[in-house]
Amino acid sequence: MDHPLVMLAHGTRSAAGVAVVRDVAARVGVELGGVDVPVGFVDVCGPTAAEVLADVRDAVVVPYFLTSGYHVRFDVPQAVAAASGAVSTAALGKSPEVVDALVQRLAEAVGEGPEVDAILLGGAGSSDARARQEVHCLAALLAAVTGVRTAAGFISGPGPTTYESLEMLRRDGAQRVAAVSLLLAPGVFHDKLSALGAEITTAPLGPHPALVGLVVRRYHDVLGSVRRPAPTC
Repeated sequence: MDHPLVMLAHGTRSAAGVAVVRDVAARVGVELGGVDVPVGFVDVCGPTAAEVLADVRDAVVVPYFLTSGYHVRFDVPQAVAAASGAVSTAALGKSPEVVDALVQRLAEAVGEGPEVDAILLGGAGSSDARARQEVHCLAALLAAVTGVRTAAGFISGPGPTTYESLEMLRRDGAQRVAAVSLLLAPGVFHDKLSALGAEITTAPLGPHPALVGLVVRRYHDVLGSVRRPAPTC
């Protein structure tokens, strides 16, 4: 590949969490015709973004993040700027693919059981207000698709916390709440969401086919602009 795809993720101490990210990269590689998709991490574990990008040229970097917080706005651009010929795509963000994956994880968790009357969308949290707003926007999109009242909450950082949002839904009469995991992999944050006390907790988004397809789409969108010839006059 003239422009190899590199995925940059947050990083985790959870071996299961790292395995999920690598599984996604492997699936993306299959979609691209059986190529290797290197993975780097910007925090907690390695290999680091700099280490991975040092081994490739002209990479298209896909930040495997659900929102555009500090790591996406600072760490990823710094790593890309220091790499030879690298460019970066947007993070996963408020894309239709993310909403589709959330809806399907909810359907899997509800199964044949009673419907839920409220949804708590649980995000990891961020010090960046713009990243938190993306989660609130996803909550609104999720409500529009499902027709179920949805509130966002955050597992860490500035609120509303997941507990506060759950209590708000209870006060407003919700009897059966689904905690929908806006997380990419299992780990401490998902464990905290599962222990919150909602009637249902969905699985992390993990290697959902919609997210695999989104990574591929992000790559092709940027690749098209990289390959597009400069206009002449």
